[in-house]
Parts: sequence; C-alpha cells; structure tokens
Amino acid sequence: MKKQIGVLLAAFLILLLGWAILPAPAVPSDDPPEEDIAGSDWRTWGIINDSGTLVQDGETIPFCACVHTGDTTLYHDTESQVLLAELVYPAPVENAEQRYLGMETADRNGDGSSDVLLRFSQEDGTLELLFCWDPETGAFRSVPA
Repeated sequence: MKKQIGVLLAAFLILLLGWAILPAPAVPSDDPPEEDIAGSDWRTWGIINDSGTLVQDGETIPFCACVHTGDTTLYHDTESQVLLAELVYPAPVENAEQRYLGMETADRNGDGSSDVLLRFSQEDGTLELLFCWDPETGAFRSVPA
C-alpha cells in the first residue's frame, strides 16, 4: 500500500513539474509587439488596407490607409504611425473593411492637390465617397461623388 501511494505521489509530482515547464499556448493579439524587432513597425501589424501617394501643395506624400466603419485614416508611410488625414464618411459603412474595393488619389477639382475617391461594394453596385483637399482648413472634406 505504501509503495502504491509513493508511486502515485511521484507520478503526481512529475505531472506537476511537466506542466510547469511547458510553454503557454500562443494567444493571437492585435496589439503591437512589445519588443523592438528590427523591421517590425506599425505597418507590419496587418491593419493597413491600402497605400499610395498624395500630392499636397506640390509635395508628394506616401501614405498608408486604414479602413474603418466610420472613416478611413491616412497615415504617413513611415516607421512611426503619424496621422496624415481622416476621411470621415457622411454615414457609417457597415463591414467597410470587407467591402472596400480601393481608392483613387487623382486631382479631381483642378486645385493641384490630390483628392481621394473611396469605393465600397454594396448590394446594388458600388458606393463611392469623394473627399477633396481644402487648403484653407488643411483637411479633406466630403463632397458628392
């Protein structure tokens, strides 16, 4: 009997020890990595839906776009996540990330600065949202497409 108890106790201790040294299961996270990995910056987190260039006041600016339900946020295409512009939709676009088809950054109103046309799929065709650069406010404003 003492031998059986000893064997059970030893097995229990081995089981506890083995469990203590096993690595924890990986949990996926949307948060940025805490450690500084060479070449790993905010652009590697999987949140960018598009990228391109804008022209503002004669300057060409590379950007990355993050599409959301209520807006598309443009950031400078640099290692640091620096806000360039917010394109706020006139009404929310449900499932915008999945429905996003692309964008154009042509100068549509002839002022020398890029305007942004966003396209989203919808049941009866394509939703287009146009944002023109307003040099007086230094921001994009929504206009009828």
